[in-house]
Amino acid sequence: MAEVEEMVKDKISKDGQILSLKARFIRELGAKRLAECELLSNVRSLDLSQNDIGDDGVKAIAESPYLVNLRTLNLKSNSITDVGAEYLANSTVLRNLRSLQLVVNDISEKGEKVLINSKNLTSLTSLKFRV
Repeated sequence: MAEVEEMVKDKISKDGQILSLKARFIRELGAKRLAECELLSNVRSLDLSQNDIGDDGVKAIAESPYLVNLRTLNLKSNSITDVGAEYLANSTVLRNLRSLQLVVNDISEKGEKVLINSKNLTSLTSLKFRV
């Protein structure tokens, strides 16, 4: 876990609200280990684009108790399918999420509808599936 905390400390903004791990080490460390990092508790914006975290990584993020304050989530280019879309749509943790980017993933119209009709993601004002 120390390895994840060091990575987060190195990439988090000085105010602790913005974390960009775009195309970084998530593939090696795993989104599940990242989602268990307490340093995420103040993060408002998380960019995990181009990390190939897949549906299992999305599940870890959607269930992480440390991401309750998250407002912006960029999951561009992560091999996410309709299964991952359902994890996001059913997340009770991400209720404060306002912006969600899912371009360049494998989400069909079915997955898009699940997200658009989510009863949990009611704070969303921006939801992007296509460039």
